[in-house]
Order: sequence, then structure tokens, then C-alpha cells
Amino acid sequence: MNNLLIISCIFGKQFKYVHPSPDNKNSYFFTNNKELKGEIINKGWNYVYVNKVLSDDIIISSLQSKYIKFLKFLDNFPQFQNAKTIIYFDHKENVSSASIDEIKLLINNNVDKSLIIRQTPSNKTSVYDEIKAAMGQSRYVKNMDKTKNFIKDIIATKEFDENVRICNTGLLIFINKEEIKELLNNVYKKCIEHQQPECQIYWSIFSQKHKDKIKEIKWTDIKKIKREEPK
Repeated sequence: MNNLLIISCIFGKQFKYVHPSPDNKNSYFFTNNKELKGEIINKGWNYVYVNKVLSDDIIISSLQSKYIKFLKFLDNFPQFQNAKTIIYFDHKENVSSASIDEIKLLINNNVDKSLIIRQTPSNKTSVYDEIKAAMGQSRYVKNMDKTKNFIKDIIATKEFDENVRICNTGLLIFINKEEIKELLNNVYKKCIEHQQPECQIYWSIFSQKHKDKIKEIKWTDIKKIKREEPK
């Protein structure tokens, strides 16, 4: 597959290991932690340093990672701007070459779509299901009142529905990034504005106006990916 870019990232000091690269040629790992350079290269990735403040604060680090996830980095890294297909996954997703083969097949079968995303493994059917699930992590709880108020206000406009199948943003398969740039920008903007790393809440709202461009698949449709802590 030509013009393929495979990306993942770690920001901050919390993590010291990464999973092996699924594709030595097209895989790039972004970080603001220079101490990870050897680990990243040894695992077969192309190392990319991002000049952002290195912090112990997990909220700051989590928000910095959205710069990669929602493709904001493309504005500052012109060498990647011509990539047609971009596969992003969180660093805790163990993606093998077999996983990439599965993903390529999905892309070939959905060329009329702009993005492929997995639904959450549990059957969450409301934005409030996602909010409830997020309350177990302190980095999400801290600014959740801002998020709840935003959701309440935007649902009241009747432009968006609170009842929506929740998707997992840990894997994003971009087929036509330009067509969903508005969605990516909106999610990123609210995460930063509210200092809220729980992007799946905002995704469940803003993605509703882009349903025709998005292919939602079941969690089990890509069988080779394992979610686990890198060792």
C-alpha cells in the first residue's frame, strides 16, 4: 500500500517501554521523552522527537498525545503531509504485521469511507455510559464537570443525540483525512479547552454529523490486536 503512515506515541515520563513496530519501513513513533529514543529504535520504529514540555502530570501528557492522535502534528511535520493512509494506535495497542494486513483489507473494502473505527468492546449506547466508565480514572474525573456541562448544553440544542454507539479511539484508520478534518479539529479543541483527555466522549458527539464518512466496525473485527502494557 503506497503512501502508508503508521503512527503511535508516548508523551511524558510515565512509560518506559513500547511494543515492537508492526512495519519497520512505514512506522513512526512520536515522543517528547528523549530517554525513549533507544527503546523506540530497538523496537523497529522510526523515532520522531516532538518539542513539547516533558511533564510528570498525566493530564498534560495525555493531552499532548492528542496532538498526534488527531493529526495536528501534520501542520508542523511537512515530511508526513503527503501520506494518503494513516493508521494511528495508542501505544498500549500491540499491533503486529498480521494486524496491519487485516487493516489493509478493511481499507480496501471501504474506499468510499474517510475513517474506520472500532466500537467499544462493551456495548455502550449512550454518551453517559462513556462518562460513567471514565469516572474510574482520576485524570478524567478532575475536569469532568466541564465536560458534563458541555454535553448537557449541546444535547439541549437537539442537534446531537445522547444515545449513540460509543467507539474506541485507541485505533483510528484514516483513509481520507481531509474529509473528516472538521471532526478531528472539534474533538481536539474540546479536549484542550476543557483539559479533558477523555476524547471518546467528544468523539461520540461530534462524529454524529460525519456518520456517512465513518465505517464503524466491531471490536472483534480485527482479531490480531492485543491491548496490553508494553514490556
